[in-house]
Amino acid sequence: MSLDNTATMSAEYFHKIATDETTEHISLGEDFAVLAGAEEPEKITERFEYRNRLRGRRAELILYEEGYMRVREWQGKKRVRDYLLSLRFMGAETTVTRKLPMRVLQVAAGFAGVGALSSLIAWLSPWDGFFVPSAVAGFVGAVLSALLFVYLASERTIFSTASGGAAALTLRGTADSFKRCRAMIPLIQDAIEEAQAKNIQNRSDYLRQEMREHYRLREFGVIDHDVCSVATRKILSEFG
Repeated sequence: MSLDNTATMSAEYFHKIATDETTEHISLGEDFAVLAGAEEPEKITERFEYRNRLRGRRAELILYEEGYMRVREWQGKKRVRDYLLSLRFMGAETTVTRKLPMRVLQVAAGFAGVGALSSLIAWLSPWDGFFVPSAVAGFVGAVLSALLFVYLASERTIFSTASGGAAALTLRGTADSFKRCRAMIPLIQDAIEEAQAKNIQNRSDYLRQEMREHYRLREFGVIDHDVCSVATRKILSEFG
């Protein structure tokens, strides 16, 4: 059988896996039980935690020597996410997006200026009955605007799957956790590279297993159906 025919048959096989729900569940295969948490990895190498106190959010990341990461997230006291991620199928490159509401910061500076000017006028003039409340209002406005800036400011660092490009891990840094999140990134990248070094050499088998990982992540609500479909098409395109 020619190499072209083999590639065509492989592409058809993977397309069937991607579109047939019955085949899809069967294709999860031998390592799905481990990835789903039936056999938890045990050797913890790093454990991180970061918080967004204003929004009541907390996240915990646990790295395992076996090449996995446990991701847990809370909203208040409720755990909203808990899944195991195989680092073998992750890319070490990151995508970073920042949200800094500078207009809110400018408003805070404006309020602070009004407060300072009103305080000065109240001290120098006999009309303190008007300017003292104005100064207080200015400083209160400045404080509230600064808190709003802290609440809205964010930095997201996204790790995606190696071939499918599906965003499977997002670090949501905020004003009280920017440094903590940034400190985690090189350690996570090192863990990904170490896990990738243990990958099987057969490219077709690797892609098949990464496709399984996308299905599993979809089952756990980490990625949605559309993201899974796009990732599947990207993988299929590598078969020609």
